[in-house]
Amino acid sequence: DQSVKIVFAETEDFSLKQQLAFMIARYGLSMEVDDEMVADENEKNALQEIVNNTKLSEQYHMVAWDIGVMEPKSPEDIYKVHLIGSQGAKSSSLDSARQNLAATFVNAFVNAGYCQDKLMTAISDSSENLLFEKNELGKASAVASLGMIHLWDHDSGFAILDKYLQSDDTHVVAGALLGIGIVSCGVKNDYDPALALISGYSTSAASITRIGAILGLGIAYAGSRKDKLKSLFLITLSDSQAPLVDLVFSAISLGLVFVGSCNEEIAQSIISVLKNLIKAELAEPIIRLLPVSIGLLYLGKQVRGRRLTLLRFLKHLMK
Repeated sequence: DQSVKIVFAETEDFSLKQQLAFMIARYGLSMEVDDEMVADENEKNALQEIVNNTKLSEQYHMVAWDIGVMEPKSPEDIYKVHLIGSQGAKSSSLDSARQNLAATFVNAFVNAGYCQDKLMTAISDSSENLLFEKNELGKASAVASLGMIHLWDHDSGFAILDKYLQSDDTHVVAGALLGIGIVSCGVKNDYDPALALISGYSTSAASITRIGAILGLGIAYAGSRKDKLKSLFLITLSDSQAPLVDLVFSAISLGLVFVGSCNEEIAQSIISVLKNLIKAELAEPIIRLLPVSIGLLYLGKQVRGRRLTLLRFLKHLMK
Protein backbone atom coordinates (compact mmCIF):
# COMPACT_ATOMS: atom_id res chain seq x y z
CA ASP A 1 0.00 0.00 0.00
CA GLN A 2 2.78 2.40 0.84
CA SER A 3 4.45 1.77 -2.52
CA VAL A 4 1.21 2.60 -4.31
CA LYS A 5 0.91 5.87 -2.40
CA ILE A 6 4.49 6.81 -3.31
CA VAL A 7 3.80 6.19 -7.01
CA PHE A 8 0.69 8.37 -6.91
CA ALA A 9 2.48 11.11 -4.96
CA GLU A 10 5.35 11.24 -7.45
CA THR A 11 3.04 11.32 -10.49
CA GLU A 12 2.14 14.86 -11.53
CA ASP A 13 0.10 14.01 -14.64
CA PHE A 14 -3.53 13.66 -13.54
CA SER A 15 -4.41 11.58 -16.63
CA LEU A 16 -1.75 9.08 -15.64
CA LYS A 17 -3.10 9.02 -12.09
CA GLN A 18 -6.52 8.24 -13.51
CA GLN A 19 -5.07 5.36 -15.51
CA LEU A 20 -3.38 4.01 -12.39
CA ALA A 21 -6.69 4.27 -10.51
CA PHE A 22 -8.46 2.33 -13.27
CA MET A 23 -5.82 -0.40 -12.98
CA ILE A 24 -6.42 -0.65 -9.22
CA ALA A 25 -10.18 -0.78 -9.77
CA ARG A 26 -9.80 -3.42 -12.48
CA TYR A 27 -8.05 -5.79 -10.10
CA GLY A 28 -10.57 -5.19 -7.32
CA LEU A 29 -8.05 -3.75 -4.89
CA SER A 30 -9.41 -1.82 -1.93
CA MET A 31 -7.68 1.54 -1.52
CA GLU A 32 -8.42 4.87 0.11
CA VAL A 33 -7.02 7.87 -1.76
CA ASP A 34 -5.49 10.24 0.81
CA ASP A 35 -4.24 13.82 0.64
CA GLU A 36 -0.61 12.80 0.13
CA MET A 37 -1.45 11.14 -3.18
CA VAL A 38 -3.23 14.05 -4.85
CA ALA A 39 -2.90 17.77 -5.55
CA ASP A 40 -6.33 18.86 -4.29
CA GLU A 41 -9.72 17.68 -3.05
CA ASN A 42 -11.29 17.54 -6.53
CA GLU A 43 -8.53 15.25 -7.74
CA LYS A 44 -8.94 13.08 -4.65
CA ASN A 45 -12.70 12.67 -5.16
CA ALA A 46 -12.29 11.91 -8.86
CA LEU A 47 -9.69 9.21 -8.25
CA GLN A 48 -11.63 7.65 -5.37
CA GLU A 49 -14.68 7.44 -7.60
CA ILE A 50 -12.65 5.51 -10.17
CA VAL A 51 -11.16 3.17 -7.55
CA ASN A 52 -14.62 2.51 -6.11
CA ASN A 53 -16.04 1.64 -9.57
CA THR A 54 -19.06 3.84 -8.87
CA LYS A 55 -19.33 4.84 -12.53
CA LEU A 56 -18.42 1.42 -13.92
CA SER A 57 -21.95 0.53 -15.07
CA GLU A 58 -22.35 3.89 -16.81
CA GLN A 59 -18.97 3.59 -18.55
CA TYR A 60 -19.69 0.00 -19.56
CA HIS A 61 -22.94 1.07 -21.22
CA MET A 62 -21.21 3.91 -23.06
CA VAL A 63 -18.67 1.52 -24.57
CA ALA A 64 -21.37 -1.04 -25.40
CA TRP A 65 -23.42 1.61 -27.23
CA ASP A 66 -20.36 2.83 -29.12
CA ILE A 67 -19.55 -0.64 -30.47
CA GLY A 68 -23.20 -1.54 -31.04
CA VAL A 69 -23.65 -4.55 -28.75
CA MET A 70 -26.39 -3.29 -26.42
CA GLU A 71 -29.13 -5.21 -28.24
CA PRO A 72 -30.26 -7.99 -25.86
CA LYS A 73 -29.52 -11.55 -26.97
CA SER A 74 -31.55 -14.65 -26.22
CA PRO A 75 -30.12 -18.07 -25.35
CA GLU A 76 -31.26 -19.28 -28.79
CA ASP A 77 -28.99 -16.68 -30.39
CA ILE A 78 -26.07 -18.35 -28.62
CA TYR A 79 -27.09 -21.98 -29.08
CA LYS A 80 -27.51 -21.59 -32.88
CA VAL A 81 -29.55 -24.78 -32.93
CA HIS A 82 -30.26 -24.40 -36.66
CA LEU A 83 -26.57 -25.09 -37.32
CA ILE A 84 -26.52 -28.35 -35.37
CA GLY A 85 -28.53 -30.30 -37.93
CA SER A 86 -29.46 -33.85 -37.05
CA GLN A 87 -27.93 -33.52 -33.62
CA GLY A 88 -30.67 -31.09 -32.68
CA ALA A 89 -33.03 -33.98 -32.02
CA LYS A 90 -30.86 -35.14 -29.16
CA SER A 91 -31.25 -31.86 -27.33
CA SER A 92 -35.05 -32.23 -27.32
CA SER A 93 -34.72 -35.30 -25.12
CA LEU A 94 -33.02 -33.37 -22.35
CA ASP A 95 -34.95 -32.76 -19.16
CA SER A 96 -36.83 -29.47 -19.50
CA ALA A 97 -35.72 -28.35 -16.03
CA ARG A 98 -32.09 -28.71 -17.07
CA GLN A 99 -32.78 -26.84 -20.30
CA ASN A 100 -34.42 -24.00 -18.40
CA LEU A 101 -31.54 -23.85 -15.95
CA ALA A 102 -29.01 -23.79 -18.79
CA ALA A 103 -30.98 -21.01 -20.51
CA THR A 104 -30.97 -18.99 -17.28
CA PHE A 105 -27.16 -19.10 -17.01
CA VAL A 106 -26.55 -18.48 -20.72
CA ASN A 107 -28.96 -15.54 -20.70
CA ALA A 108 -27.29 -14.03 -17.61
CA PHE A 109 -23.76 -14.25 -18.99
CA VAL A 110 -24.51 -13.05 -22.52
CA ASN A 111 -26.45 -10.02 -21.20
CA ALA A 112 -24.22 -9.36 -18.18
CA GLY A 113 -24.16 -5.71 -17.19
CA TYR A 114 -26.55 -4.53 -19.92
CA CYS A 115 -29.54 -4.17 -17.54
CA GLN A 116 -31.83 -5.67 -20.19
CA ASP A 117 -32.46 -9.07 -21.75
CA LYS A 118 -35.15 -11.05 -23.56
CA LEU A 119 -35.82 -13.57 -20.83
CA MET A 120 -35.94 -12.10 -17.32
CA THR A 121 -36.50 -8.35 -17.69
CA ALA A 122 -38.12 -7.85 -21.10
CA ILE A 123 -41.69 -8.86 -20.27
CA SER A 124 -42.48 -8.97 -16.57
CA ASP A 125 -45.43 -11.39 -16.76
CA SER A 126 -43.48 -13.81 -18.90
CA SER A 127 -40.53 -13.52 -16.55
CA GLU A 128 -42.67 -14.34 -13.52
CA ASN A 129 -44.11 -17.40 -15.25
CA LEU A 130 -40.64 -18.54 -16.24
CA LEU A 131 -39.42 -18.12 -12.69
CA PHE A 132 -42.18 -20.02 -10.93
CA GLU A 133 -42.22 -22.88 -13.43
CA LYS A 134 -38.72 -23.82 -12.27
CA ASN A 135 -37.70 -26.23 -9.53
CA GLU A 136 -36.34 -24.94 -6.23
CA LEU A 137 -32.71 -24.37 -7.22
CA GLY A 138 -33.91 -23.19 -10.62
CA LYS A 139 -35.89 -20.42 -8.94
CA ALA A 140 -32.85 -19.32 -6.95
CA SER A 141 -30.68 -19.32 -10.09
CA ALA A 142 -33.25 -17.38 -12.11
CA VAL A 143 -33.55 -14.61 -9.52
CA ALA A 144 -29.78 -14.50 -8.97
CA SER A 145 -29.31 -14.12 -12.74
CA LEU A 146 -30.94 -10.70 -12.47
CA GLY A 147 -27.89 -9.69 -10.45
CA MET A 148 -25.64 -10.60 -13.37
CA ILE A 149 -27.86 -8.78 -15.87
CA HIS A 150 -27.74 -5.65 -13.66
CA LEU A 151 -24.07 -6.10 -12.78
CA TRP A 152 -22.48 -3.00 -11.16
CA ASP A 153 -25.75 -1.00 -11.29
CA HIS A 154 -26.92 -0.56 -7.70
CA ASP A 155 -29.91 1.60 -8.54
CA SER A 156 -31.71 -0.64 -11.02
CA GLY A 157 -30.41 -3.93 -9.63
CA PHE A 158 -31.43 -3.33 -6.03
CA ALA A 159 -34.85 -2.00 -7.05
CA ILE A 160 -35.64 -5.14 -9.08
CA LEU A 161 -34.24 -7.65 -6.60
CA ASP A 162 -35.84 -6.05 -3.55
CA LYS A 163 -39.32 -7.29 -4.48
CA TYR A 164 -38.04 -10.88 -4.46
CA LEU A 165 -36.85 -10.44 -0.89
CA GLN A 166 -40.53 -10.17 0.06
CA SER A 167 -41.32 -13.62 -1.35
CA ASP A 168 -42.59 -16.46 0.85
CA ASP A 169 -40.44 -18.88 -1.15
CA THR A 170 -37.06 -19.28 0.61
CA HIS A 171 -35.33 -20.27 -2.66
CA VAL A 172 -36.51 -17.06 -4.32
CA VAL A 173 -35.22 -15.04 -1.35
CA ALA A 174 -31.88 -16.88 -1.50
CA GLY A 175 -31.58 -16.06 -5.18
CA ALA A 176 -32.32 -12.40 -4.50
CA LEU A 177 -29.61 -12.26 -1.82
CA LEU A 178 -27.09 -13.85 -4.17
CA GLY A 179 -28.19 -11.45 -6.91
CA ILE A 180 -27.63 -8.44 -4.66
CA GLY A 181 -24.12 -9.72 -3.99
CA ILE A 182 -23.44 -10.08 -7.72
CA VAL A 183 -24.77 -6.58 -8.48
CA SER A 184 -22.42 -5.16 -5.86
CA CYS A 185 -19.31 -7.11 -6.86
CA GLY A 186 -16.34 -4.81 -7.40
CA VAL A 187 -18.29 -1.65 -6.56
CA LYS A 188 -17.57 0.15 -3.31
CA ASN A 189 -20.19 2.32 -1.63
CA ASP A 190 -19.62 4.24 1.60
CA TYR A 191 -23.12 3.33 2.79
CA ASP A 192 -22.56 -0.43 2.30
CA PRO A 193 -26.08 -1.12 0.98
CA ALA A 194 -25.28 -4.77 0.23
CA LEU A 195 -24.17 -5.39 3.82
CA ALA A 196 -27.28 -3.65 5.16
CA LEU A 197 -29.62 -5.66 2.92
CA ILE A 198 -28.00 -9.08 3.21
CA SER A 199 -26.45 -9.46 6.67
CA GLY A 200 -29.74 -9.91 8.53
CA TYR A 201 -30.54 -13.01 6.47
CA SER A 202 -27.28 -14.78 7.41
CA THR A 203 -29.00 -16.11 10.57
CA SER A 204 -32.28 -17.05 8.87
CA ALA A 205 -34.04 -20.24 9.94
CA ALA A 206 -34.02 -21.52 6.36
CA SER A 207 -30.72 -23.10 5.31
CA ILE A 208 -30.97 -22.06 1.65
CA THR A 209 -31.60 -18.45 2.68
CA ARG A 210 -28.54 -18.45 4.95
CA ILE A 211 -26.40 -19.86 2.15
CA GLY A 212 -27.66 -17.17 -0.25
CA ALA A 213 -26.82 -14.47 2.29
CA ILE A 214 -23.37 -15.86 3.13
CA LEU A 215 -22.33 -16.24 -0.51
CA GLY A 216 -23.96 -12.93 -1.43
CA LEU A 217 -21.77 -11.13 1.10
CA GLY A 218 -18.67 -13.01 -0.06
CA ILE A 219 -19.24 -12.01 -3.68
CA ALA A 220 -20.28 -8.44 -2.89
CA TYR A 221 -17.13 -7.73 -0.86
CA ALA A 222 -14.62 -9.98 -2.64
CA GLY A 223 -11.12 -8.60 -2.18
CA SER A 224 -12.24 -5.86 0.22
CA ARG A 225 -10.75 -7.43 3.39
CA LYS A 226 -13.66 -6.01 5.33
CA ASP A 227 -13.24 -6.53 9.09
CA LYS A 228 -16.99 -6.55 9.75
CA LEU A 229 -17.35 -9.64 7.59
CA LYS A 230 -14.37 -11.33 9.21
CA SER A 231 -16.02 -10.92 12.60
CA LEU A 232 -19.38 -12.12 11.27
CA PHE A 233 -18.07 -15.27 9.59
CA LEU A 234 -15.55 -16.18 12.30
CA ILE A 235 -18.43 -16.34 14.77
CA THR A 236 -20.01 -19.00 12.55
CA LEU A 237 -16.74 -20.91 12.19
CA SER A 238 -16.30 -20.99 15.97
CA ASP A 239 -19.84 -22.26 16.58
CA SER A 240 -19.70 -26.00 17.25
CA GLN A 241 -23.45 -26.24 16.66
CA ALA A 242 -23.42 -24.54 13.25
CA PRO A 243 -24.64 -26.68 10.32
CA LEU A 244 -21.92 -28.06 8.05
CA VAL A 245 -23.06 -26.05 5.02
CA ASP A 246 -22.88 -22.82 7.03
CA LEU A 247 -19.31 -23.59 8.09
CA VAL A 248 -18.20 -24.41 4.56
CA PHE A 249 -19.80 -21.44 2.83
CA SER A 250 -18.64 -19.05 5.56
CA ALA A 251 -15.11 -20.29 4.89
CA ILE A 252 -15.54 -19.78 1.13
CA SER A 253 -16.85 -16.24 1.65
CA LEU A 254 -13.95 -15.42 3.96
CA GLY A 255 -11.63 -16.71 1.24
CA LEU A 256 -13.28 -14.40 -1.27
CA VAL A 257 -13.31 -11.32 0.96
CA PHE A 258 -9.70 -11.86 2.08
CA VAL A 259 -8.37 -13.32 -1.17
CA GLY A 260 -4.57 -13.18 -1.35
CA SER A 261 -4.31 -11.70 2.15
CA CYS A 262 -2.50 -14.67 3.81
CA ASN A 263 -4.64 -13.97 6.88
CA GLU A 264 -3.34 -16.38 9.51
CA GLU A 265 -6.28 -15.94 11.88
CA ILE A 266 -8.81 -16.95 9.22
CA ALA A 267 -6.64 -19.83 8.00
CA GLN A 268 -6.29 -21.23 11.52
CA SER A 269 -10.04 -20.93 12.08
CA ILE A 270 -10.75 -22.96 8.94
CA ILE A 271 -8.18 -25.57 9.97
CA SER A 272 -9.88 -25.80 13.38
CA VAL A 273 -13.18 -26.50 11.65
CA LEU A 274 -11.55 -29.34 9.74
CA LYS A 275 -9.96 -30.82 12.86
CA ASN A 276 -13.26 -30.82 14.73
CA LEU A 277 -15.21 -32.67 12.03
CA ILE A 278 -16.13 -36.29 12.63
CA LYS A 279 -15.26 -39.01 10.12
CA ALA A 280 -18.72 -39.06 8.53
CA GLU A 281 -18.60 -35.30 7.96
CA LEU A 282 -15.15 -35.50 6.40
CA ALA A 283 -16.60 -37.87 3.80
CA GLU A 284 -19.14 -35.27 2.64
CA PRO A 285 -18.33 -33.91 -0.87
CA ILE A 286 -18.94 -30.33 0.29
CA ILE A 287 -15.84 -30.57 2.54
CA ARG A 288 -13.73 -30.23 -0.62
CA LEU A 289 -14.56 -26.53 -0.56
CA LEU A 290 -12.58 -26.01 2.66
CA PRO A 291 -9.17 -26.36 0.98
CA VAL A 292 -10.51 -24.07 -1.75
CA SER A 293 -11.17 -21.39 0.87
CA ILE A 294 -7.61 -21.74 2.19
CA GLY A 295 -6.31 -21.58 -1.37
CA LEU A 296 -8.16 -18.30 -1.90
CA LEU A 297 -6.48 -16.79 1.16
CA TYR A 298 -3.06 -17.60 -0.31
CA LEU A 299 -3.90 -16.97 -3.96
CA GLY A 300 -0.85 -15.64 -5.80
CA LYS A 301 1.37 -15.83 -2.69
CA GLN A 302 4.25 -18.21 -3.29
CA VAL A 303 6.53 -16.99 -0.50
CA ARG A 304 7.56 -20.09 1.45
CA GLY A 305 6.91 -18.63 4.89
CA ARG A 306 3.36 -17.83 3.94
CA ARG A 307 2.70 -21.25 2.46
CA LEU A 308 3.21 -23.13 5.71
CA THR A 309 -0.39 -22.83 6.91
CA LEU A 310 -1.71 -24.07 3.57
CA LEU A 311 0.70 -27.03 3.55
CA ARG A 312 -0.27 -28.01 7.10
CA PHE A 313 -3.91 -27.83 6.14
CA LEU A 314 -3.51 -30.00 3.05
CA LYS A 315 -1.45 -32.61 4.92
CA HIS A 316 -4.16 -32.84 7.57
CA LEU A 317 -6.81 -33.20 4.87
CA MET A 318 -4.95 -36.11 3.22
CA LYS A 319 -4.64 -38.14 6.44
